[in-house]
Amino acid sequence: MRKFKELLQDRLKQKLNAEELQILPTGFQTIGDKAILTLRPELMGYKEDIAYELLDLFKTIKGVYLKTGAILGDYRTPQIEFILGENCPEIIHREHGIAYKFDITKIMFSKGNINERARIATLVKPNETIFDLFAGIGYFSLPIGRTGKPQKIYAFELNPTTYHYLLENIELNKINKEREIIVPILGDSKVEALKIPEKADRVIMGILPSPKEHIDTVFQIIKDQAMVHYEGLLNEKETEENLLTDFETQAKAYDRKIDLIKTNYVKSYGPKVYHVTLDLIIHEALP
Repeated sequence: MRKFKELLQDRLKQKLNAEELQILPTGFQTIGDKAILTLRPELMGYKEDIAYELLDLFKTIKGVYLKTGAILGDYRTPQIEFILGENCPEIIHREHGIAYKFDITKIMFSKGNINERARIATLVKPNETIFDLFAGIGYFSLPIGRTGKPQKIYAFELNPTTYHYLLENIELNKINKEREIIVPILGDSKVEALKIPEKADRVIMGILPSPKEHIDTVFQIIKDQAMVHYEGLLNEKETEENLLTDFETQAKAYDRKIDLIKTNYVKSYGPKVYHVTLDLIIHEALP
């Protein structure tokens, strides 16, 4: 099958010059039945033409959107605008048997993390108490709730819009049908997690950049031994120690010991920069 860029080049060769044809996108992101394009500035004047051809080539795509900038603010809002087709940004995206409902113009969703969401769910042992400090729309809480057999997942989310979709997704996936497995909590996990009387067997810190300001909270909410999944960025010259430093400082303050179990490379984040997850066990220091 011919590549997407080649198909576009063939269809747009009468409208674009040779240089413009060479910088056409090699692909696009599909979320639900919507496509999100990233275009070079030189091609912005042709965005409708490119979107039209995309819709004609891929009949399952119902609407085309354009990424116009980086993720912004504390709520990590994507910069996305509608181009052509159906302008209905609220979609349902399915992966590993989980349905995620959200608005692609308001909520960031990384398909590159698909394997990491599934991986962490497989690590959960029966009857664990889990604190998901940055739950989002249920990226980790939903697959864990479906397959991990936890006792309870406390899912914290700061953004009211995202929290709304977290509630919808818990209902959509029938996670709490028989008993309350996921407890959604609106607010800053640095504050709200300290109000929970139970302690955590596992803490998920699934947000970039590394949420260093939440590390102190982790040591206050965990049991004598707990697993922590800590996300961060490493360039090719850095090692895990660059991410562990802040944890080790707090560990001494709480008389705890840290063992690094695994460094999981999630995906490439940029030129020679990688998104990683550190799987850590924190336990009491030996006398």
